[in-house]
Amino acid sequence: MYSQFTDQLEDSVKPMTELLKISVSATEKLAKQQSEFFTAALNNNLAFTQSLLAQKEITGLLNVQKEFGEELQEKVVAATKEAYATVTEAQTKATEIMKGSFAQVEKAANEVAAKVAPKKAKAA
Repeated sequence: MYSQFTDQLEDSVKPMTELLKISVSATEKLAKQQSEFFTAALNNNLAFTQSLLAQKEITGLLNVQKEFGEELQEKVVAATKEAYATVTEAQTKATEIMKGSFAQVEKAANEVAAKVAPKKAKAA
């Protein structure tokens, strides 16, 4: 009886444990991505500043600034796409877990209903 109860408890908590694992994994991945992005952005800012200091004419300054802006835009777009892919992957996995969990609940409810329905019919 006790082992049956613990098995049922483990089964009922399993989807939440899996969701927590997905959440932790996605959070770690996003944190790593953001860390890499900000490190690269900081390095680009340093290189940009050094390039600016080396320029002697206004056209050189404008070209360096244009290149920096384009590079930064590319990096932001790439980082955004990467983060979106990570969140989408986590969402897809979580949806699959929830669908499976709801299917198990529905199956269990139908089994209980099937057992209860004949008893009610006999009582009437």
